[in-house]
Amino acid sequence: MEDERLSKTQVVLNAEESNLIDEMFGEYLADSEAKDIILLNKSGELIAKSGDITSDAAVMVSALAAGVFSATNELARILGEKEFTITFHQGQETNIHISLITRDTLLSIIFDNRAPIGAIRFWAKKVGNSVKEIIKKAEKRSSEHQAPKNIGKNIDNEIDDLF
Repeated sequence: MEDERLSKTQVVLNAEESNLIDEMFGEYLADSEAKDIILLNKSGELIAKSGDITSDAAVMVSALAAGVFSATNELARILGEKEFTITFHQGQETNIHISLITRDTLLSIIFDNRAPIGAIRFWAKKVGNSVKEIIKKAEKRSSEHQAPKNIGKNIDNEIDDLF
């Protein structure tokens, strides 16, 4: 059985998908009063962002949010849960809500104390469900273009056959 943690598919959005996600994120930010929204994979790679956050900061947040989510899911495993699908951190001024969108994709929402956590959870679920279909389509397309997993074994066998 293949380890689920090793079966990640890299998500590559085409221009149409990227524009659609940007549009959704823009509407979400206006409706939710959140500051920033970041779409990332579990490896910590930035997929999309919206809000005032700089690209450099979004890349750093993506890497750290993926690490936090991974650590949280190790806690879940220890406690007998399959996984935790939401992680939330509250600061004095700024908060972050991280939720699982697909098996390999996370949504990170940064907001201040003016936005109630219940509203953020509502909007995170709503935008997550909308983005999920786009991500699944991109994941499927990406997995179809990846090289076969046993290509290294075939090359090794061919080299061995030469000698």
